[in-house]
Amino acid sequence: MKTLQKTSLFWDIDRLDPQKHEKFIIERILTFGDENDFKWALDTYGEERIKKYFLESRNLDKKSLSFWCQYFNFDYLKCTQNQSVKKQGPFWKR
Repeated sequence: MKTLQKTSLFWDIDRLDPQKHEKFIIERILTFGDENDFKWALDTYGEERIKKYFLESRNLDKKSLSFWCQYFNFDYLKCTQNQSVKKQGPFWKR
């Protein structure tokens, strides 16, 4: 397994174990990573594990969610069923 380098993705973390923190690492890469980060994740975890965490994730922003739904060829509704962010009305109507 390749080692995880401290990059701009993990600027706020001192110690990161690729096995112990795999869900966190995968979510961070899917949200902020570039092509090299994603290749590292594929080599380290494999596509099926990444898909699993993607579908379980509740922390991806809409832009990342939409991109990875297209990349993995998932139905958008399947991708969004676990998302905790719901459309909110204007703040004055609360």
